[in-house]
Amino acid sequence: MTVDGVVVQSGHILLIERRARPGAGLWALPGGFLDANETLLEACIRELREETRLKVPTPVLKGSLKGEAVFDNPYRSARGRTITQAFYFVLQPEAALPKVKGSDDAKSAFWLPLAQLDPSRLYEDHYFIIQKMLGEF
Repeated sequence: MTVDGVVVQSGHILLIERRARPGAGLWALPGGFLDANETLLEACIRELREETRLKVPTPVLKGSLKGEAVFDNPYRSARGRTITQAFYFVLQPEAALPKVKGSDDAKSAFWLPLAQLDPSRLYEDHYFIIQKMLGEF
């Protein structure tokens, strides 16, 4: 079981560049595997912090949650049978996007304008997840 965070602010989406295989060098949603002692939402927030160093407080993140969905296609991942729960956060527009920095499994973290999303640069089914969560933007 994995989780993925779809975080959007001011027409930008928070992505990472994967550090390791599979998918090294590809863009991805911040996320990862669930730990035994946490809920899915707790895992998503932990992974956001570990991979992007996002400094948005937990209560603000929880208040920005706009939706969630399960992605369970048996062939969605080259790692084998992996089910993910994606969480969609819409942060309030601010003068500047929150600072982020790649850490843990992420070589880098960055805000990408939604208009610049390139399906060929995204890991596995992450472009599909983004489309579904944002309503085909």
